[in-house]
Amino acid sequence: MKDSRSSRSYAKSQPDFDYYVAKKYNSKSEKERDLYFQKLLEAFRTLSEEAPEVFDSIAPEMLQRSIWSWRGADPLLSKKFNNWLLADYQWTPFDEILPKESANHRPLQVPPLDPEHLNEVHHALIEALQDRFRGDPHRWDASRRDQFVILGMMATAGGYGVRQGKLIHSLGMGLAESGVRGANTVRAAKIALSRLAKPFGLQLFAPAVGNGPERVHMFSDEELAEVIARYVFNHDASILLPATNVPGV
Repeated sequence: MKDSRSSRSYAKSQPDFDYYVAKKYNSKSEKERDLYFQKLLEAFRTLSEEAPEVFDSIAPEMLQRSIWSWRGADPLLSKKFNNWLLADYQWTPFDEILPKESANHRPLQVPPLDPEHLNEVHHALIEALQDRFRGDPHRWDASRRDQFVILGMMATAGGYGVRQGKLIHSLGMGLAESGVRGANTVRAAKIALSRLAKPFGLQLFAPAVGNGPERVHMFSDEELAEVIARYVFNHDASILLPATNVPGV
């Protein structure tokens, strides 16, 4: 049976509508486009409130299709996006998983530390770290692995800090463990590392700020963070660290 006149008319109108929308978008001024985007975002917010089940079913696919249209086949971004949907959305803003063209991505080889270029205090601290993190990383106990991962993640973040939720997730602790137990694990690791640095008159970490998964942990000194970042990336245990950028290295 042939399609009815109304169905044929509807099918014909679809490309015309798409063309119309594209043409209207291209003809908008920057101010009009900003308003248009604002209203679209408001519409999505309303949909998420009025029909949460519908929004939950279409939003992830819409994001995925948008990323595909923008970046094409990008396995690394796809993996980051999937991880973000599963858990990372709790502590990682969406824009942080997007590729940054100007970013200095983690190089395959980070120049090792030259003891002659370190001051006496930093040199002593690195020796203490070498003593703490010696041996086969695969044979370390959990507390030592936790300390190395937290030290490395915070050092490579420079002066920006790392969210507590991200630290806990990178320790391999599940969502059910991300509350008090996860926070206590991070705190215990930081205390142990701080005690290691105390004899050299160094304060490794600045006071943490915030609460829960959004609590931010950071180094107290960016220069010291850079020194330790170079140390951890030349350590065999660097394989324990999540893929990241290396600021200033």
